[in-house]
Amino acid sequence: MDANGSRSLEDLVHWNGELSELTSDAQHCEPTSTVTFCRDHAVSAVERVTAGLASPGQLVDWAQALHFEEGVNVEEAHQDLLTQFIVEISTPELFEPVTRAVCQRWLHALQTPIASDAEAAGR
Repeated sequence: MDANGSRSLEDLVHWNGELSELTSDAQHCEPTSTVTFCRDHAVSAVERVTAGLASPGQLVDWAQALHFEEGVNVEEAHQDLLTQFIVEISTPELFEPVTRAVCQRWLHALQTPIASDAEAAGR
């Protein structure tokens, strides 16, 4: 992937900039390389909504862009949790509307240590 294509995906995963520009840029890049979506990215995005810096609708749009982006891989260590997050947030019509209360629940779930985290810390 060219540097601009890789940068477009990185910016999307990190939600660095105007969401409409990020999704447009990511759609126009060639997915010959990948970026990894991790728990910190999800936490940061949810915190935007809980802090009032983004709307729940913007979070849905961001999650939809990630969900359908071929060049974005989910962090292996937290794949189940992050995949569930992306699917549920990107398809509120199938689960529940995204609200600040839903974001608070996700924030708690994303910040709660998982058994694999405890095992890694004990090593």
